Amino acid sequence: MDSPNDSLPTITLKPREERRLRHGHLWVFSNEIARADGEIPPGALVRVMAGHGAPLGVGIYNPHSLIAVRMTSRASAPLDLAWFRGRIGRALALREKLFPGERTYRLLHSEADGVPGVIVDRFDRVAVVQIAALGMEDRRELLYDALMEIEGIDGIVERNDNPLRTLEGLPQRVGIGRGVADPQIISDGRLRYHLDPLGGQKTGFYLDQRANRLAMRPFAAGGRVLDLFSNYGGFALHARDAGASSVIAVDSSALAVAEIERNRVLNGIGPIETRVADVFSELVELQTAKETFDVVIADPPPFARSKKNVVAARKKYVELFAGSLGLLGTSGFAFLATCSHHITRETFLEIVRESLFRARRAGTILEERGASPDHPVHPAMPETGYLHGVIIRAER
Repeated sequence: MDSPNDSLPTITLKPREERRLRHGHLWVFSNEIARADGEIPPGALVRVMAGHGAPLGVGIYNPHSLIAVRMTSRASAPLDLAWFRGRIGRALALREKLFPGERTYRLLHSEADGVPGVIVDRFDRVAVVQIAALGMEDRRELLYDALMEIEGIDGIVERNDNPLRTLEGLPQRVGIGRGVADPQIISDGRLRYHLDPLGGQKTGFYLDQRANRLAMRPFAAGGRVLDLFSNYGGFALHARDAGASSVIAVDSSALAVAEIERNRVLNGIGPIETRVADVFSELVELQTAKETFDVVIADPPPFARSKKNVVAARKKYVELFAGSLGLLGTSGFAFLATCSHHITRETFLEIVRESLFRARRAGTILEERGASPDHPVHPAMPETGYLHGVIIRAER
């Protein structure tokens, strides 16, 4: 068990480096530290002090990471089972208000839910966990103990294959952490999906677009819809269920595309045309064939995985979005999105403007969209608000 606050080793910041923490940010970077008390073991709980001696709180320490301290509390708080129960209980209460009676949602969204470096997605009876902080990796058994106390959860799956773990010096690991990990039939409140907790991308299913799929349903009704980077077909399935006259779903993964047909049958939805193809190549083919659509969804994987990739990623987004807008008929609607952490809202909107210009379209933004509310954003940490999207009406 961690020590009481007054006996913890101390990290002292350089002069004036405490300002971000005082304004609510929860990370201390390695270049902000003036000194540490002796040899502090990685993953230890430490107290953080301003350069002039004022206490700032406690956090978990990793001297081998750029994020040297992840704050866990502004006061004394050992990271024991009670701490995990408290944070998880608070997060669970919020999800039960957001989605009454449902059992599929993001349960923990790292710092925004007060559990730094930890993501937990609940898929009915299975909790899928990603840990990207050394101090939480060291305490994962306490995390699992608290998760297994939640009514209805029978198993925990580790999806610790995130590249962020490498930055913390952690190994990649995928497998069953506790209990069982049987395939699940999950619901997003409107449609059902087959899910293998040990398969798929990220934690197995993209819960962050849940509200955006619902938001696009009215635009799809009666129209011809194109879903690019369709993955398991969330947007495509919702479009067809909402009354789209036809839907084409395109993804480079044959396994993901096969799941679209499986989930279509599960929900008793009409036919969806699926294509296993490179999306950019498919865009060119559709343009050459002079195909047009009433609605286009472009929800790509992150093109900018680091700051150094932003310039190249921006060009790629413009190519994708301009091509998508160019496939709309005389008037149509598009949902364009980025889930790249390093693409800010301002940069994303600049990309949208440039894409409209390149596509020679007049357009209006009907809505700016983010992730579903079970992915809360910490107001002092824009890093937790990684998803940016717009619903656009475009005209020739």
